[in-house]
Amino acid sequence: MPAELAAGYCGEPSVESFMIRVGHEYPHPCISEGRRKLWLKDDLDQAILPPETQRVRDAAADF
Repeated sequence: MPAELAAGYCGEPSVESFMIRVGHEYPHPCISEGRRKLWLKDDLDQAILPPETQRVRDAAADF
């Protein structure tokens, strides 16, 4: 999803406030081509979920 939707999805009041937190609280976009930046919903879900409810990533699934 583009930054505008990602910001709203994460509950940020503006795109600017969302972008300030990217790389710290929120993940970097999965697609970053020039001005085009897109985030995956699953990545944002992991960032906004409480730590005790986050899923553990299975490294074996990457192979």
